[in-house]
Amino acid sequence: MSDNLYSDVLQYGQKFPTTLFKDPQKILQELETFSQEWKPYNPRKKVAREGLSVTSLDGGLSGIPDLDSVREYCIENQIRLTEMSFNKETPVADIARPYLEPFEGHVGRTHFIRMDKGGHFPPHRDWQNGPDLEVFRIFVPISRCNPPETFFMLEREPLVFEHGRAYFINTCMEHTVFSCYPSLFLVMNIEINEQTTQTLLKSMQWR
Repeated sequence: MSDNLYSDVLQYGQKFPTTLFKDPQKILQELETFSQEWKPYNPRKKVAREGLSVTSLDGGLSGIPDLDSVREYCIENQIRLTEMSFNKETPVADIARPYLEPFEGHVGRTHFIRMDKGGHFPPHRDWQNGPDLEVFRIFVPISRCNPPETFFMLEREPLVFEHGRAYFINTCMEHTVFSCYPSLFLVMNIEINEQTTQTLLKSMQWR
């Protein structure tokens, strides 16, 4: 069923803006309260990336394991976690409230990511579209997320964003991110079901 719902969303594009918005300057100001809480993002890889948890396993800001490689953490600890396992809000959640509220009760692993110059995510696909697909991905650019400062490539096509606006992005497609300057964005995982799919489609920003 989830793959059918996801296919319904893809009828409107591989990437589209929504009406969900917050002033990015206000977000940056509010994040200053948590300036000491940023943790290395996937510390197994020496890349210039840090994360700040909006949701986590226990509502805390340790970053373990929500900012780690969840796959490798599960293998090492012989447990099973999914994106929806990380559904407890942290104190940071209020900053992202305009994006979280429409999907309340269906928000999985969500965090802010900031990348320094040279920070990147290599080309990859987050998952395959199929019956086991659990979540869809929402991306919110906050600061310096457009070329020539940061390149977000979807199937080799550079994307351009309005900062502060939430976007659906089909991350079943190959994508990569590379920062030439410090950048900051929010990544959300939303459970796929009838309710969230309708919420997403109703929030589409028609242009």
